Amino acid sequence: MSLEAKVGAFVLAGLVCIASAIFLLGDYTFERRYPLNVTFSDVSNLSKEAPVKLAGVDVGKVKDLVLDGQHAKVVALIRSGVDVYADAQFSIGSTGIIGSKYLQIDQGHASAGVLPPGATVAGVDPISIEKSLTQTLAKLQNLLDDMTKEGPRGSLAGNLRDTVANVREMTANLNDLIVSTKPKLTAAMDRSDDITKKLDDLLGKSNQMMASLATDKGAVGALLHDEKVKADVKETIANVKDVAATAKDVFGRMNQFRVFWNYDWRYDSLAQTSHSDIGLFIYPRPNRYYYLGGSNLANVSDQPRSGSQPSYTQPNTIDGLLGWQLGPIDAALGVIRSSGGGRVTYTPFYKDPFWSRFSVVGQAYSFGRNRNIDGYQFNKPEYDAGLIAKVYKYFSVGARVEDIAQQPRVMGWGKILFEDKDIAYLFGLATFGAAGTKGRSKSGNDGPGQ
Repeated sequence: MSLEAKVGAFVLAGLVCIASAIFLLGDYTFERRYPLNVTFSDVSNLSKEAPVKLAGVDVGKVKDLVLDGQHAKVVALIRSGVDVYADAQFSIGSTGIIGSKYLQIDQGHASAGVLPPGATVAGVDPISIEKSLTQTLAKLQNLLDDMTKEGPRGSLAGNLRDTVANVREMTANLNDLIVSTKPKLTAAMDRSDDITKKLDDLLGKSNQMMASLATDKGAVGALLHDEKVKADVKETIANVKDVAATAKDVFGRMNQFRVFWNYDWRYDSLAQTSHSDIGLFIYPRPNRYYYLGGSNLANVSDQPRSGSQPSYTQPNTIDGLLGWQLGPIDAALGVIRSSGGGRVTYTPFYKDPFWSRFSVVGQAYSFGRNRNIDGYQFNKPEYDAGLIAKVYKYFSVGARVEDIAQQPRVMGWGKILFEDKDIAYLFGLATFGAAGTKGRSKSGNDGPGQ
């Protein structure tokens, strides 16, 4: 081969290599494609040559981005043979929070027909992460401002701090009372243990006596050979056994009592005021309790703040409820805010360690309500509903809507709940004393009045 032929072959090979590189790097293809135009208010950093994906599969690319009036138009080239239905949705996807963008097609239904080449459709505008973060921070700032804003009774943070201080002071006073009475209570419990032991001994001896009375051997047996005397003695011993069993049951109940302090604080942003409830949960046995307390505790001489809406809440009322706990449901009936009603708390995932912290609360009361407050006539029952989450074992937060039927009010909600074993100890002793009084009353009824 001549030198000229070699040089020509080398130049031709170089041109083929350059053409191939240009073809590959320029993403040229012989594949047939058809255009579709998609308009957005904001393309959210979508770039040219970005892929177009249908069901996660690349079916084309973005050819161009142009401004069309007040909207951005994306010109996409779709591979021939891929049909896009007329009701398909177009959006801008991302491979991650800060990953690359691509045009996402959510396929529609074949019954809607196929988009023709060159068709223009409206896309679903993406949600800007920056704008969402800005709005979230603004709402958080407003919440913090509301907590520090001065209301008719001070700021939210100040009221909560004062409330915790009052609860601590009240607990300290109760502890002082328990410390002063604890020696006598301990002595009484020691005596109760001795009494229980003696009752057990008495029961054992009575069983032996009953066994001996069944025969006519010995002086006692001979005496009881008389059927009437024998029946009287057996009845007396049976009564002793009943009294001993009752006493054992009372002593057992003394250790079952559990008592919890409960404090509820609610803030009405429309009336710019807060309401407080405080009371005791008394559990005489598992899954059953009594609740006694006061609700909407306030100074009735307080005046509403200028510019705020009136608060239709009736102040300084009482609560008295009998409740049951059955799995995820806590139900109670009785008096709510000085009116008859009921309350239900539902914990959907009560067996899960984390989700058991979240509960739904609803209550209904004042079914015969017919009163005029600040010029507004209330004639429907009051219904309240809300959500609450336990942040700590003693503290929960949530929100609730009160008086849904007539004057709905959205209120922030805080709850403090903690156990007081000393008061439970006192209730146990009170139960023991009441049982003793009941026993004496029964014996007194056997007198001439019968």
